Amino acid sequence: MITKGNPFSHSQYVEEGFSGPTQGLTLEESDRYYNLFFDTIEQNKYEPGPTKMNLSAWHQRHHWAYTLATHPSIVAAMKQILGDNLVLWAMHFWYKEPNNDKFIPWHQDINYWPMEPAINATAWVSLGWSIRENGCLRVIPGTHKSIVEHVSTGTDASAFEQGLPPESIDESKAIDLEMSPGQMAFFNEATFHGSENNTSNIPRVAFSVRYTTPEVKFQIEQWGGDTTRIRTYLVSGEDTWKRNEDIKGIVPQA
Repeated sequence: MITKGNPFSHSQYVEEGFSGPTQGLTLEESDRYYNLFFDTIEQNKYEPGPTKMNLSAWHQRHHWAYTLATHPSIVAAMKQILGDNLVLWAMHFWYKEPNNDKFIPWHQDINYWPMEPAINATAWVSLGWSIRENGCLRVIPGTHKSIVEHVSTGTDASAFEQGLPPESIDESKAIDLEMSPGQMAFFNEATFHGSENNTSNIPRVAFSVRYTTPEVKFQIEQWGGDTTRIRTYLVSGEDTWKRNEDIKGIVPQA
């Protein structure tokens, strides 16, 4: 099933665990940030290929990426979802070069994130074309109402080591969120989502940003590995909880 562009719907987000796609960036903005992405990975956008560059937390290093992560259209939707007090805590570019053979398994984000309470809203934004052939985002509506234990994917073709058990997936209910440049979708920490590999000659260039609220405590000692990508930025409202003072981020100036 393929969706068309719709306005952000808070009721759909609550009932189905996602909303979108909806137009968030203008075509001019999409093109500019698309170009900045390829400039940053030092590639010609007309000859896209694989990259070994770390695609996480660019909002901590590049002012343009922070500006993108806090785009007014994203913040406006996040206020509808989470309220006026908003904390940005993660950004990642989801890039699939042409004929990339990796897929992202069906999963729930909260499986990977030690945070208490488990409150998160994700904006997933396409800077170019994101279609079935190049591995668009897929979701299964209504799956956000329970948490399912993840298991090993058992294959090197998966971009993640763990995913949802196959018996928990009903592919007949999956929705392909095909997007044109600048469109975005929103989902929460428990919505089943994933994507197939890129079988086309069109690169998929997209990014996600994660927002939460100030009462959430990041249990940083449980994250393991490189925790420098987890930094909190108060984007709107106020923080009266002060639960993450040790991981507050600094907005980059360049």
